[in-house]
Amino acid sequence: MSADLTKLSEEAQSLARVPLFKRLEAHELEHLAEEIDQVNYKAGETIFHEHDHGDALYVLEEGSVRIWVVDEDVNEVTLAELKPGEFFGELAVLDRGERSTNATAITDIHLHRLSSDDFQQFLIEHPDCAIDVICEIGARMRQTNQLVSQRASRNVNVEMERQFTFGERVADRVASFGGSWTFIFIYSGALLIWMALNTFFLGYYGHGENGAQFDPYPYILLNLMLSMTAAMQAPIIMMSQNRAAEKDRLAAEQDFKVNLKSELMLEELIRKQRARDTQMDQLNSALTALETRLAKNSQSVSPQIGKARRAQSLCPFLIRRGVNLLITVICALGCRSAGARCCLPA
Repeated sequence: MSADLTKLSEEAQSLARVPLFKRLEAHELEHLAEEIDQVNYKAGETIFHEHDHGDALYVLEEGSVRIWVVDEDVNEVTLAELKPGEFFGELAVLDRGERSTNATAITDIHLHRLSSDDFQQFLIEHPDCAIDVICEIGARMRQTNQLVSQRASRNVNVEMERQFTFGERVADRVASFGGSWTFIFIYSGALLIWMALNTFFLGYYGHGENGAQFDPYPYILLNLMLSMTAAMQAPIIMMSQNRAAEKDRLAAEQDFKVNLKSELMLEELIRKQRARDTQMDQLNSALTALETRLAKNSQSVSPQIGKARRAQSLCPFLIRRGVNLLITVICALGCRSAGARCCLPA
């Protein structure tokens, strides 16, 4: 087919470079080029909005397009950024429903626009292309599911621990150890050993005026070490406290979002219940009106039914009287013709 590309029209050649139409023959590309419209958008222009009627499929030839939605916090969430050769708007075309996303041009773009009816007819005539469309829809669903799972509610502590640096982890360990009974006992033991060593052992058993004391009373070196330890430990503890405050803030924000979502879901359930109650009231009213109408119709039909029943009961009597009268007339005619006298029934 590559040898026939030079013989195609310019629009057909541009369609041949689109992966969705790569399996089409030359005459099929020419036929498709007659049905496709060419549209252009400037950077920043909106191609369609969410909830718009889906009337066409778009195939991107030049530029890039951003597919996005607005979440419950009224923030724009980008689902995908499409490159040349990719298509979008297929869901609303397939189910003939509303657009589920917004589409905006990132740069100046050139699009092929295929109407809903033409696209469905194209898929019917080319099952291989339909499989490509299904595969692309599946890939986008996987991408959307991954995005949703990343934005789902997660443990704040776990998420922050993933972002901690080595220094922050060390600071948390130091703050955790410095605020424990283990640290108090170890530090107190070290102080007692230091003072006992310089006061008793080295002072009495050493040589010289002050013995072998390296830090005699009032333990100036020990005070210096205590001051340095406190000076170094204070900012480390403050760093850990700042991260704890950040965790609390994130946890409170997440609790607020969860509560807000629960409140919105509850309001939605109440609204649906009210709508259902309204429908039930309408149905009850319609049934009551129908019963009233049937009762009135039955009352108006009852006299007619009585008359019909009385007429049906009179019919056998009238038939018998008619038969008797007919027999009387026949007998009378027979008697006259015979010149005799007949006794007719009364």
